[in-house]
Amino acid sequence: MKSSILTFFLSLILGTTLAHGATRFVQPGDVLQDVIDASSSGDVIAIVKSPCGTGNIQGKDLTLRGVNNVMPVIGTLDINNSKVNLLKVQVGALNVSESGGLKSHLFAHACDLLGSIDNNASITRLQYCKVYRLKIHKQAEIVGCEFNGNQNAGIGIEVMSTGRATITNNRIYDYNGSKAYNVGSQWEMIGIRARAGGWANIRNNIIYNCINSFYYGHHNFHEVYFRGIGILCESQSQVSIIGNAIWSCGNKAISAVQSALINAPANAVIEHNLLYNDADTLRKITGGCQSFYEIDADPKFTDFANGDFTLASDSPCIDAGPPDAQYKDHNGSRNDIGMFGGHSYLLNGRTTTKPIVLSLEMPIAVPSGGTVTIESTGATVK
Repeated sequence: MKSSILTFFLSLILGTTLAHGATRFVQPGDVLQDVIDASSSGDVIAIVKSPCGTGNIQGKDLTLRGVNNVMPVIGTLDINNSKVNLLKVQVGALNVSESGGLKSHLFAHACDLLGSIDNNASITRLQYCKVYRLKIHKQAEIVGCEFNGNQNAGIGIEVMSTGRATITNNRIYDYNGSKAYNVGSQWEMIGIRARAGGWANIRNNIIYNCINSFYYGHHNFHEVYFRGIGILCESQSQVSIIGNAIWSCGNKAISAVQSALINAPANAVIEHNLLYNDADTLRKITGGCQSFYEIDADPKFTDFANGDFTLASDSPCIDAGPPDAQYKDHNGSRNDIGMFGGHSYLLNGRTTTKPIVLSLEMPIAVPSGGTVTIESTGATVK
């Protein structure tokens, strides 16, 4: 019987690259699509100029990257049946699809992904990227990203009914607005939504300012509107919410019972979070779930106003996350609640100039006494 294959996602800085084909440059005056068409699987497309137009990748495995730490601008990038690495590029609109039983893989590191991404790739890893909105239909790992709603109503991360997502060490904020219950979409101003049937491991994130500021004193209970929620988990979803700091998420409506920092069913695992109920009209939890080992206090960051989310020395989040060994911080101490807790991220993940391993395939099981051989396609170890 053939061995199953498990893709291991590594966020370690290693002196290794996956691509081993030719390097093709997009110079001033070149058309990005022409370079893509001339490329073969395994090639690296290094983009010198910006903006560089749009691209459509069909059935190829390619790496697109900026040159000399300059982030080039791609207007629209369509990916179908391809494995694509994006390294330090800005994309206005990104569309990833699969057809004919073939698969797409998307790996993005230190990119700016500005549009709403409806991502159908079989495997996705986004690390240390700036993202506007993301829908996950299949398997994904999201690490160290910034999801900025830009004061617009909407949803930061949406795990669809077929989605399986690990969401760690992200900053998710400013999905907000002011709408009456009968205006606009039923699902808005939400940090993370896991749909019925979806699976999500939500760990060590900070989520805030997902709020509907339209005030009204009654609610039409014939129409249920889910707005102003940090994390929303629908019934029949499977979700664990551990080590997160969540505050300023809710609805100003007095009777909008669906809104809360967390809205989840009773089967959700909710432990060791900071749920800071900093306004009377905001609820901590609703939907039947229970929260254990909860902290209700100001998280106390070093300099919140200027975007420094490291924990102040007197923060209640220090050593307050889950105590289990697999959640420990880099220094071996107990997990800190918030976006820098645990060991699934790199402090300089967005700014590093070192090569980054985006994926590695290995057998899911090795017999006792067996060996695993890793063959390099070109590496410089430093």
